[in-house]
Amino acid sequence: MRNRMNIGIPLVGRLALLGTVLLTMAAVHGAALTSTEKAVEAGQTLPLEGTGFHAGQTVRLVLLGTLTEYTLREVTVDDAGVFAFDVEVPVDVRPGQYQLLALSGESTREAQMDLSVMAASQVAVAADSHDDATMATMDAGARAEEMTIARATTGAGWGVIGLLIGLAGGAGAMLLRGTPEVEA
Repeated sequence: MRNRMNIGIPLVGRLALLGTVLLTMAAVHGAALTSTEKAVEAGQTLPLEGTGFHAGQTVRLVLLGTLTEYTLREVTVDDAGVFAFDVEVPVDVRPGQYQLLALSGESTREAQMDLSVMAASQVAVAADSHDDATMATMDAGARAEEMTIARATTGAGWGVIGLLIGLAGGAGAMLLRGTPEVEA
């Protein structure tokens, strides 16, 4: 009886592992998103191809960043399980690293692709702007290390800062005065 139990446990484990593998293989159908470009400028189009989807399936294309999400469009997959078109990246997408996701149903992730989004060219931004003052002040050669932020503090602001420093120092002195001395 003891030998049968020892044989039965590995057999049950093997069957459970086999069932898990089969279910995983059934759930993953090999959908993929591909593009000839790995980086795109905001406001430009990205050539995109989807393969391995279920025929007639509708997927939502989403650009997912760290703190932002942009829904690009919905697409219905053809009978061969593929789609191919140019998708427009919105001009207001901030530069950075994103994942382009193909979601179906209740936001089930079908496929994903890494994508770098670069800043929209300042020529395009200037062409969209109708404010002449804004266009006149744009400097296409400005870099991040060249930009400065002017900080202005009024006399009252410095007074508040001084008051807070004085209160913190007074509180520290009170704490030190109230600490009992330790004898060795």
